[in-house]
Amino acid sequence: MDGALERFFEVVGCRTQLEVAKFLGIRQSSISDAKKRNALPADWLLTLLQKKSVNPDWVLTGKGGKFLQEADSGAASSVVYVTEIRPPEKCSAQELVNELVRRALKKEGQSG
Repeated sequence: MDGALERFFEVVGCRTQLEVAKFLGIRQSSISDAKKRNALPADWLLTLLQKKSVNPDWVLTGKGGKFLQEADSGAASSVVYVTEIRPPEKCSAQELVNELVRRALKKEGQSG
């Protein structure tokens, strides 16, 4: 988690927990709680994806591109359907990223 939290702070451009809390629209104590639990809440990754187009997989693992880009029009696409519900700690980083993107697109479609 330490690496993920460091990457989160880096990409948001914040130095303090208070600045990150302000960016996320949460209380500073929530940042402390997440550090104690050693877990980044999925909502934080979703906010980061929506506000900055940051790749949640990069935040969690340090792998892949830092930012998500639109797929090339000629690129092959795949559809993944969720057939079971599992807690986040039982999911792969890619499954979490897929769910975050699905939620972001759903939210975007509702606001338009």
